[in-house]
Amino acid sequence: MAARLTSLALVGLMALGCGVKSKKTTYVDPDAYGAVEGTGLEARDIRAVARQMAEELLASPVLASFEGVPRIAVLDVKNRSRFLIDQEIFTTLITDLMIQNAAGKIAVLNRDIVDQIMKEREMKRAGQVDSAGLKAMAGADYFLEGEVRSISASNADAQSDYVVIRFQMTDAETGIVGWSNSYEMKKEGSWGVMYQ
Repeated sequence: MAARLTSLALVGLMALGCGVKSKKTTYVDPDAYGAVEGTGLEARDIRAVARQMAEELLASPVLASFEGVPRIAVLDVKNRSRFLIDQEIFTTLITDLMIQNAAGKIAVLNRDIVDQIMKEREMKRAGQVDSAGLKAMAGADYFLEGEVRSISASNADAQSDYVVIRFQMTDAETGIVGWSNSYEMKKEGSWGVMYQ
């Protein structure tokens, strides 16, 4: 009987403890400063880079002087910084912004599903699935690639990070870089933030 009372008391205490430790989640503006900040890349940094790069790329003389609609293949961003980041965040945002703001003046090629595209093309040509018309696969006129680099310094109390995020557009025929731009930032802060 005493063991049963002890068990019930423990369950009751655990239930009370669980109620006290509840967390509240709130939505925040991704461009706002958050409660957890560090010297690395934050959401507002990534969004600012994507906006700047897409805007300046679309205004570039190379694309403006292209005859017809230039086709751009957006490649994965290479992360050479100390931060663990999802590189596809950059390419997703830049791609979306270019498509939304280009008003049909560029075409963005999807290189992520080439295997699926090739399989579908083979099934169409073999008559396994119907087709509204056989087409050639679109080739790229330009490749857009990016990289993230950083230099870090620290002591026992603080951390400093200088980050450069660079994008460049390369002609797929000549290999000539027709446009490039960098976004730089330097942050200093105290220790404690872990990036994942």
